[in-house]
This record gives sequence, structure tokens and C-alpha cells, in this order.
Amino acid sequence: MFQRLFPPIVSISLSLILLFQPAASSRPNNTVSDSPTDYMIIVTGGELLKGVYADGHVHFITRTLGPLGCRCLGSMCVGDARDDLLGALRYAGERVNLILVTGGLGPTDDDITRKTLSEFTGIGLREHPDVKEFMMRRFNADSWDKVRENLRRQTQTPVKGAYLPNPNGTAVGLVFDDGEKVIAAMPGPPRELQPMIQEQLIPFLADRFGVHSIGCSLLMRFVGIGESNIDHAMHQNMILPDDLMISSLFELGRVDLTFSLPGDAPEDRQRLQALKNELLQYVGDYLYSDDGSTLEDCVIRMLAQKKHSLVTAETGSGGSIAASLNHVGDAAKVYSGGYVAPSDRIMAEMLDISLSPSDDPIARQEQTRQIAQRACEKTVSDWGLTVSQEIAGEGGSRFVWIAYGRMQEGFDVKRVSLRGHGETGHANLVNYALDLLRRKLRDLEKKDAERATP
Repeated sequence: MFQRLFPPIVSISLSLILLFQPAASSRPNNTVSDSPTDYMIIVTGGELLKGVYADGHVHFITRTLGPLGCRCLGSMCVGDARDDLLGALRYAGERVNLILVTGGLGPTDDDITRKTLSEFTGIGLREHPDVKEFMMRRFNADSWDKVRENLRRQTQTPVKGAYLPNPNGTAVGLVFDDGEKVIAAMPGPPRELQPMIQEQLIPFLADRFGVHSIGCSLLMRFVGIGESNIDHAMHQNMILPDDLMISSLFELGRVDLTFSLPGDAPEDRQRLQALKNELLQYVGDYLYSDDGSTLEDCVIRMLAQKKHSLVTAETGSGGSIAASLNHVGDAAKVYSGGYVAPSDRIMAEMLDISLSPSDDPIARQEQTRQIAQRACEKTVSDWGLTVSQEIAGEGGSRFVWIAYGRMQEGFDVKRVSLRGHGETGHANLVNYALDLLRRKLRDLEKKDAERATP
């Protein structure tokens, strides 16, 4: 049994978690249970209590696990304080055998989840050799001594339990398992949490607690449309089966939508495909992937299929497009590189072209087109994508010009209003620019197909 520490505290709200593989001390149950598997959620993070971020974890977790026979008895949100987390753990531990904890696994001093869970359960921690190797590769360190001490803490995993690999970050998930109770903890960012729940947590629960597992699923990825718009299209135009589980992730302007069914027979997969085809009648223009590919993957693949190359020239987006494309494995085959400058004037100097200073929007539009063309000429690239510097509009609005297209057909130029600041603003701009390019490439494919048809 877990140690009983500190009186219970109740700060109702939300949470999260994670698990990997059954511990050596666990008692797996491979049969599906007719009775629900009860669990509770503990979400950590002072930012949530201050209202800096909205909680979406409880909604996602309960909606995802509910159809599998898991019943959430309650959720709590606590700050980054040892005593508060210990109190929440004691409160949950008196009621359920499965506790899901989210957040607090990072490298900073206020990331106290790992140490506090070890103290509460009495299960020690050790540096896991596989996690150490992963950390060294991630930071290009040829020896363990060259990895910072605060990062080394993230290699400590329970001696009774397991760890969950994290391909989207540095903090692995932790599973503390004493054979009777399980506490699973994972990083808080949704982009790390949600895929782990779908891909790792559900199989773990099926093996450890005998819950139902998802038989088959289908992922669709959208850009340029909001999560609520997709939901509206589904519920207004479609008859959704009772056994269909729908989960979605909205992050930085992109929406991942997953349809899942409990069965995995051919007819189940056919049902999913039929539902997908029906949904795409209403929102198909925004779909960029149905095979797990990112938007960047999609653009690079479309260019590679045509054996075309691309160059970027960025001012207003600060090199964000180049950074996103460089992460694609096959980018070197088609991406010629990117120019980045703090102003259009400096960009023009880099490209050896002359631009006359002007506040006229039409003149600035043409200058953006010239920059795209010149970048293609200098790098002998087929396609160009250019973002002008930020321009002040009426009423305090802001916008940029985006030039995109193929040298052979010429460049389209579009005025794009800026939304958000910092990382969010750049992410919105990257999404918009890459989606313009994706649509242009798609239209070219359609034209080529029409020409090839007798």
C-alpha cells in the first residue's frame, strides 16, 4: 500500500497522466471487465490556478477513456507545491487504485512531481540507461558529463513500475506500481500528452486493468479551420454511431481529429472510411493529411513527387517557416534553403536587388513578388515562398504580404492579417503560408491529371 501522508486537500479541477508497460510487480488482468475501472486525475501547475492557461486535460482524458469502460470519480488541480500534491495523492489514493497525474516532470526547480511521487509511494528512483542514451542523443553529447545536471533528473524512473518514452519532448512519463495501486504521471503539454494516451496508455490499461481497448482508428489532420467548425459540421450533417469515439487536438492552428471504434474487423474499418468520406464532403478542403504526416511533411512530399525545389525568404515570420521545414527528414532533397532578414530592405540587399522605399501597399505587394522571384533565380529553385515585413494597417491592424508560386507560372501575392503575438503569431503565419503553398501544389496536381486524361 502507498504511504499515507498529510491530510486531504480538495482543489477541484482537472488533470492528466500516463503509463507505459506493466511493472514486474503488477498484476495484469487480460480479460475485459464488465465493471468500470475507477480512476482520478490530479493536474499540477500554478499557471492553471492563476488562469494563465485553460484546462483541457480532464475533458480529453474522460472523453477518451470513458468509452473504454473507465470512470473518472473526480479531478483535482494543485499548484507546484510538495504538500499540496501529497494531500491530493492521499485523497485520491483512498478512493481509487488508478491515479493519473499531469505536469511537473520538467527540468526546473518547480517540477516536483517525480520526487513527490517517489516519496508518497515509497518507490525509489534510478537513472535509466535507455533514457540516458536518449538524452545524450537528443543533445548531441558524447559523454554523460556533458549533459546538464537539471536535464539528468529527467532520466530518473521508478524502480517499481515503468517509464513512457516521449518522442515529442525530454521528460519521459513515469509509472509507479506497487502491485495494488498505479500512479501514472506524464508531461503537461497537450502535444506530448494526448498522443501518449491514445497510443500507450490505452493498451496499458487494457493489460493491467482489463479495460476495453480501441479496435481501429482513423486520424485526419486539418489546417485553416477551427475545431468547433469541424464539430458543427459533424453534428449538423451526419448521423454518428453510438459506439464511435471522437477525439480531437487543437494546437497552434492545426486540428487532429481521430475516429475510433471498439472493433477491428474489416467492416469496422469500412465504417470508419465511410464516416471520413462523409465528413470530407463538408470540410475536405481543409484536410492536409490522413496518414499522420505533418503539414510540413505534406508540402515536402508534394514537391518531391514533382521533383521540384523550394526556397523561402522571410522577414515578417522571422525564419519560422525555414525552421519548420528543416525538421522534415526528406527536406534536403527539395528545400534549397531560406533567407531571413529583419526588414525588406535588408532582404533586398541580401538578394542583390534594388527596392525603392515606399509606404504604398501596392508597391509593397510588388516588392514581395520581386523578392520571391529573385530568391528562386539565385538558388535555381522551382518554387518560392516569401513573407514581407510586418506592415501597419488601419485601426491598429497588422498584416504581411505573402508571395508564393512556381517560377514557370508566376507568383500569387496575398495580403494576410496577423493574429496573435510571439510563438502563437508565428505559428499562425507558418500555417497560413504553408497551406497556401499546399493548395497551390494540389491545384497543379489536379491540372496535370486533367491534362493526362484523354
